[in-house]
Parts: sequence; structure tokens; C-alpha cells
Amino acid sequence: MTLRARVTVAAGLAVLLAVLAVSTAVYAVVRDNLHDQLDDSLTHGPPAEQDLAHDAATIPRHVPLVEDLYMQVVDRDGQVISTFDDRALPITTDVLAVARGERDRVFFDAEVDGASVRVYATSAGDGTVLEVGRSLAEVDQALRRLVWTLAAISVAALGMAALVGRLVAATATAPVHRVAEAAEAVAQTGELSHHIAVPGGDDLGRLADSFNTMLDALRESLAQQRQLVADASHELRTPLATVRANVEVLARADELAADERRLLIRDTVAQTGELTRLVGDLVELARGDGQEEPFTVIDLDALTRRVVEVVGRNHPSVTFRVDGVPSPVRGAPGRVWRAVSNLVDNAAKWSAPGADVEIAVRDGTVVVSDHGPGVDPDDLLHIFDRFYRSPAARTMPGSGLGLAIVKQVADSHGGTVTVAAVPGGGARFELQLPVARAASITVLEDPAGFSSSA
Repeated sequence: MTLRARVTVAAGLAVLLAVLAVSTAVYAVVRDNLHDQLDDSLTHGPPAEQDLAHDAATIPRHVPLVEDLYMQVVDRDGQVISTFDDRALPITTDVLAVARGERDRVFFDAEVDGASVRVYATSAGDGTVLEVGRSLAEVDQALRRLVWTLAAISVAALGMAALVGRLVAATATAPVHRVAEAAEAVAQTGELSHHIAVPGGDDLGRLADSFNTMLDALRESLAQQRQLVADASHELRTPLATVRANVEVLARADELAADERRLLIRDTVAQTGELTRLVGDLVELARGDGQEEPFTVIDLDALTRRVVEVVGRNHPSVTFRVDGVPSPVRGAPGRVWRAVSNLVDNAAKWSAPGADVEIAVRDGTVVVSDHGPGVDPDDLLHIFDRFYRSPAARTMPGSGLGLAIVKQVADSHGGTVTVAAVPGGGARFELQLPVARAASITVLEDPAGFSSSA
């Protein structure tokens, strides 16, 4: 059953139950009111007992109210003393109780000659009871008309409720149908530009707005993936071509001098290392914000000091000065290591031999400062983009992915990374991660396969 049909049925059932409840209440009230009116007419309308016998012969029988009237007088033994006509009313134990003075009066329904009669019995004095009856034909007829009227109203209300419910359901579920149609269009065409018109700020409007936001996120993610593949293919083309050419030349190694072979082998190994680093960076970026590695509490100061030891092996001419205090943060140890190492390696790469690189760690923040040429103002907006390399960096090793990885790690951990100029020349990078309470702290050792990539 569709949502529209369910809403229509639910609206119809709700109205039906409401109409049935109201109809039942109306029927009960009208019935009780009619009976009260009839009882009141019986109480105040009957003649006195002494007038009964004298007036019986003179009452015209063609009057309808008289034809519906029953009267008789009964003694305490149940014997009929006088009657209006030959139609006898039933004599019950309640009637005899009234004759004996045990009760003041009674009302009850009875059948007389196949007709429903409302009977009123009251004391007539000297141990006798006056019974007055009135036909219930008019009351029953009025109640039957009321039942048919209420039934007609119920059917009309049910039909109206079904019609209105269907219209309301169609209007209410229209955004859902538009979402479904957009989803089907996306599934069939793969095109993520099928936006839905947001009708308002209600729940269904929020659903349509959320669907549009999801489509935008998917389209952006797909565009980033395509751009990553395009950039990666471009970056891989040159080292692959170089390695292939070197291997083809090495195939004729017997024709080369020993020095040429050594240079060729060293260049091939370097290009292979560059490919390894590039592939590693691509894998890291392709992971996006995924958290395959569980988050733990890390001492950022201890991790940074281990990073400096590892990076320092590749830059023996640079002096690293670390000033830090224990700073627990929550994150993925391997990814935080990668981000910090990329910052330290980038600072060392841009430092002249004998220069210093200052590193400060406190309150979940790592600040890495160098005294190199600094960052050109034109590069500040793009320095964390994938594969972006400033004109000065294009002659240096690297793929332009290192700082992009730092930015991705910071975003996935709910942190930030910024860059600023250092007075006197150089650049200062600041990586901030959420501080955690000191608990079971994980310190990552030198990870296998670490290499610079900035």
C-alpha cells in the first residue's frame, strides 16, 4: 500500500470513528430525551381514578393520542378494578409493591397486543394503583428516522473524509514523490544535478533540502575523485616514462660503461622511490575522511619528537629544535604521524644547510617554523590544494600532495591547519587538533615506509 493510500485510509478511519462516537452519543441523548418527555406526559397527563369510569364512555376513540393511551386501576391483590377499555396492562411485582405502599411509583416498558408501551404506575389511594400506558410507536419511529439520518451523515462524512484525505495526502507526499523521482533519475542517468524544489520549512521540505545537500556532496565528491585521478595520471606519467626508458637502456647494459650503468641504476632507484612516495600519497588522499584506523589518545609531544628523529635522518644538515610539553590529543596515530612528519619534512626541505627548524608543541597544537624563502602571497590560497606546487617548488622533489594530506588529516580530526609568514623570512605552519583527557596514551613508533612527500 502506498503512502498516499495509507494516509487516505487513516484519515477515513479517524473520521469514521469520530462520526460513530458522535452518532452514538446523539442517539443516546435523543432516546433518553424522548423517554423523559414521555414519562413526563404520563406523570402529569392521566386523569384521576374517580374520573376514569365516568369519562371513559365519553372520550372519542378517533383521537390518535387517545388510541395510544392505556389506563387501568388495580388493587393490591392484582385485580383490575376499572379500565379505560379492554386493553389490559401487565401487572408486575413492582406494580403490586406500589399498591402496598412499598414504592411511590414505577416506570417500565411492556408489550400490549404486540405494541410497545411505556407504563407508569402510581398509588391511587386505598391500596389501589393507577397504571397509565402510552404507545412507544412515535418514539420508535423518531429513533428509526434518527438512525437513518445519522447513517446518511456518517456515509457522507466518510466519503468527504476520504476525498479530503486523498487530496491532503497527495499534497503532503508530493515532496516524497519528487525525492523518489530524483533518486530514480540519478540511478538511471548517473547525473547528480537533479535538484528538488524545496516547498517550505516543514519536515518534508527538510527531507527535500537534505536530499539536495546529499546530491551536492556526492557531486563534489565525484568531481574531486575525477580530479584526483586526472592529476594522478598526469603526475605518474613522467616518472613511469623515465623508469621505462631507464629499464630499456639497462637492457643493453653490456654496451654501457660502468659509470653510466651506476648513474642509470641510481636514477632508476630514485624514480622508483618517487613512484612509491606518490602512490603512498595517493592512497592516503583516496582514504578521504575515512576512519579505518581507530582513534586513540596520543601524546602529541612524544609523537612529534619521534617524527623529528626519523625526518632528521633524511636532513642531517638541518638542526631541529623542539620545545614541547605533554599534550594528549585524540586521533588516528598513523594519520597524525603522517601529518606532523609532512610539516617537519616540508620545513627541512625549504631550509638552507645549517639552518634551524623550530617546533613547538602544547595544548594540542604543533607549530613548525623554518627560515627559508617563505610563502609567496599568491600561493597562500592554494598551498593546501592537491598537486599544487609553487613555481619555486617545481624544481624540487615531491608531488605537491604533502600539505594536502596535512589539511585532510586536520579536517578528519575536527582540527585546523594554517600557514603564516615568519618575520625575517620563512614560514610557520600550525596544526591544531582537539585536546583529549590524558588516559591510555599511544605513541606511534617509526612507521614502516615513511618518506617525505611535501
